[in-house]
Amino acid sequence: MSSYWLENKYYRLSVKNFVEEFAGWTALKELMGYAPAGRDRAFLCACFSTGGRVSEVLSLKAENFSIVHDERLMLVRSMKLVKRYRKISETLDAEGHKKWITELKPSTRKPFPMLLSEPLTEIFYEYLQGKQGLLFPSPYLPGKPLSRFWAYKLVRWLDTLLPIPKDPKHPNPDDLRERLGLNKAFVKDGIKIADRIHLWLHWFRSQRASQLVSDYGYELLDLIDYFSWEKQDTALVYARKGWRGLASKMKSVQVPYV
Repeated sequence: MSSYWLENKYYRLSVKNFVEEFAGWTALKELMGYAPAGRDRAFLCACFSTGGRVSEVLSLKAENFSIVHDERLMLVRSMKLVKRYRKISETLDAEGHKKWITELKPSTRKPFPMLLSEPLTEIFYEYLQGKQGLLFPSPYLPGKPLSRFWAYKLVRWLDTLLPIPKDPKHPNPDDLRERLGLNKAFVKDGIKIADRIHLWLHWFRSQRASQLVSDYGYELLDLIDYFSWEKQDTALVYARKGWRGLASKMKSVQVPYV
């Protein structure tokens, strides 16, 4: 594993800086077409449809899901939350600054729905059939899920399969990478790191939040309920309409200008 990081530098990509809007179902379905059918594609679909963090998705079990046939939806219960902490005590560092000592607090999301009619939910639902226990088990560690490193490599490999635009200076709006919002230069502290950003795991989570806003009109409180967020600030980061969403609101109202 260490040799991998020597050859492949890691740069953290920010949802706030690099996700502008929902890419659209057509682009998402095309993206999934590049992923191997079965486990890998189902994992990526689950990343989007649940909007979970990678560790939360890897920990999913078949019993987390039930079908509400009358509503044509899948209900997700007791999905793990991995970023909740409780404060144990406090201490002072060498400069006299107060520091909290914390421990991970076991927590789960409130029940939330996934519509069976959504294209990526359909793919995941097919994979779910007949499964018991962990949905993404490790082939090497019995009773344990696949690792975050496996998920990271899968998404980075998937990124290499996406066609690169022929003329970066004149982007074609029909290019898949353009529609996915990946043809942005990666600039950090005023220094260009790369000509374009790559696909990353948290991208799927942010796309789900943007889709809920774009397609279903979710507002901040709806997003907080869906993702079991504790802070409104988090919802503000993820709830992206993009310029198309902003324009649609402007065009939906008849304004007398004279």
